[in-house]
Amino acid sequence: MLHIEIEIERPIATLVTIVGVVGAIVWFNWGGSGQRGEASAMEPVHAVSTQGDRSGGGGDDRMALHDAEDEARFLRMQQAVLSRREEILRYTLQLLEEQAQRLGDTSPGESAALIESEQQLIALLTDRQAGEEKLLETLRQMWEAEGAPLRLQQGDLGAVILDWPVEPAFGLSATFLDAAYEARFGIPHRAIDIPVEQGSAVLAAADGVVESIADNGMGYSYLIVNHGGYATLYGHVQEFLVQEGQVVHKGDIVARSGGLPGTKGAGLLSTGPHLHFEVIVQGERLDPLTFLPARAGLTGNSL
Repeated sequence: MLHIEIEIERPIATLVTIVGVVGAIVWFNWGGSGQRGEASAMEPVHAVSTQGDRSGGGGDDRMALHDAEDEARFLRMQQAVLSRREEILRYTLQLLEEQAQRLGDTSPGESAALIESEQQLIALLTDRQAGEEKLLETLRQMWEAEGAPLRLQQGDLGAVILDWPVEPAFGLSATFLDAAYEARFGIPHRAIDIPVEQGSAVLAAADGVVESIADNGMGYSYLIVNHGGYATLYGHVQEFLVQEGQVVHKGDIVARSGGLPGTKGAGLLSTGPHLHFEVIVQGERLDPLTFLPARAGLTGNSL
C-alpha cells in the first residue's frame, strides 16, 4: 500500500486559516441571506441609476456591485439608528412636550393628540423591540425615497434657480450633510430642513410634473416633482394637494407641511415641524442652497 506523508509547517495556524476561509464563504452565501430574510420588513430598495450605464457588457457586474454597496450602506445606517434608539426617542418626546407647551389651552383637540403621541413614545421607550421596529420603519421609508426611480432627461442645470417651497423665516433646522443631524440620528442628511408651522402651504419650487407620491400614514411621507433634468423632493408631508402625473407650475401649492412626530407624514426621524427639501440630479442629492435665492442671515440652527 502506498503511504504518503505530508509535513505541514505550523499545522495549527494552517488549520485556523482554512476554517476561517470556509466559515467566511458559508456566512456570505448562507448567513448573510439568512440575516436579510429575518429582516425582510426592512429590506432596502436599491437606488436606480438614471444614466443608462447598466446595459451592455459589464452592466450586470456594475449593478451587482452597486446593489452590494447599497445594501452594506443601508445595514450600517440601521445599526447607527438602533445604537441611538433611546436618544432619538427621548429627543422626539422632547419635541412633543415643547409643542404641547406652545399650544397650551389654545387647541384642546391638538393638545389631546399630542398627549396620546407622548404616551405612545413612552411605550416605545420601555418596549425596546417595538421602538426599534418603529425607527427602522421610518428609516426604510426614507431609504425608499432615496432609491425612488426617476424618469429624468439630460439638462443644463447651470441656470436653474428654484423658488423656496416654504419661506425660511426661522432659518434652517438642519443643513445639507449637517454634522449635528448625523450625530443625533446616525444617518447623513442630504437635504435641508426648513422650520415652518405644521400645516403650512408647500409650494412647487419650479415647473414640473408630480413624479410620485408616498403616503405612509403616520410614517415618513413625501412627494417628488420631476422638472426634466432634475427633481425636487418634499418630505414629512402631512397632506397631499396634487396627484401623480399632474402638471404643476412654480409657486403652486402641492402639499401641507408636517414633521411633528406623532402626526401624519412625520415618522420618528424628524427635527420637529418643518419641510424636508431635496434637489436630485441624476440620482445624486445636491445642496438645495446652491439653487435657491439667497436669504440674509440664513444659517443652520443647532439641533
